[in-house]
Amino acid sequence: MSVRKVMMSVACVAVLAGSGVAIGAAKRTAGGYAITRVGLPGDGRGDYVTVDPVGRRLYVTHTTRVHILDLDTLQPIATVEGLDGAHGVALDAAAGHGFVSDGNTNSVKMFDLASGKVLASIAVGTKPDSILRDPASGKIMAFNGDSEDVTVIEPATATVTATIKLPSGPEFSQADGKGKVWANMEETSSIVEIDTATMKVTRTFPLTGCDGPAPLAFDPVNRRLFSGCGNKVMIVTDADSGKVVASVPVGGDPDGIVFDAVRKRAIVANRDKTWTIVAQRGPNSYAVARTLPIDEYAKTIALDPKTHRLFSSTADLVWPPAVTGKKHLPNAQPGTFRLIAVSEK
Repeated sequence: MSVRKVMMSVACVAVLAGSGVAIGAAKRTAGGYAITRVGLPGDGRGDYVTVDPVGRRLYVTHTTRVHILDLDTLQPIATVEGLDGAHGVALDAAAGHGFVSDGNTNSVKMFDLASGKVLASIAVGTKPDSILRDPASGKIMAFNGDSEDVTVIEPATATVTATIKLPSGPEFSQADGKGKVWANMEETSSIVEIDTATMKVTRTFPLTGCDGPAPLAFDPVNRRLFSGCGNKVMIVTDADSGKVVASVPVGGDPDGIVFDAVRKRAIVANRDKTWTIVAQRGPNSYAVARTLPIDEYAKTIALDPKTHRLFSSTADLVWPPAVTGKKHLPNAQPGTFRLIAVSEK
């Protein structure tokens, strides 16, 4: 039975107050985990999911929009509309502004966190994808895959202040809050380090044993970086020395990782209907604790550090014929996009 049929047969459907949108939630248990699915309106597949643990908001990118939900109830609050290829969201909570990378328009849209209204469109590099707010400098940094650079934005004025050239196209990025930012370089199987005081690349270190790193997570206590690789491994790197300290088997084609510092585990979101849960036994010691069955293409992941709930999104997939020389990507069956929330029972 398809996920959509399961949702229709067991879901409790309600119209949430003020939204005018019918939302279905279906729960399933999987070996000690409860999986909740919440249908969201609109067509197409999603990308990044971003948690605001202080403001208790969840930002779910979805092709032409960003769904803003209450993090605890998962009820809709607002929507950012008018996008064309929404990827990641960065938050300037003090100013009440969010920034979403809009990949197909080569821009970053600044929006109001309360209403979702777009306030400004900022021209950046080609195909912006990963985006973050660097706590040390306060700047928004958009990582542009095709132009192979980083656009640095002053959030107070919504203006570009610098462009940082990279050795290749960047994938996921992380900041330590102390002036260092890292990004995976998928084509060269390496990590680039940026000093945000100077906004310059300071180091590039190889990810030995990793083929095509995409997702990246950071352990701020032990200062370890976790890179998900196309050859079904997660590589752990010492962020200070740049040395690889561990390699752990994971599922196929990972595209998201989070690190839960309290429970000392990394959770790797794979495209192959699995999440790999990796236990941290020490700064340089890791082992697979379990493999969690999940929806296909629930490939990005976010963590609420307060409740330890995990979030992703996906849709029922339609696979077009493969084309030689191009990455084989699925389309979404209309009306099947959903948020996925995973918690331990």
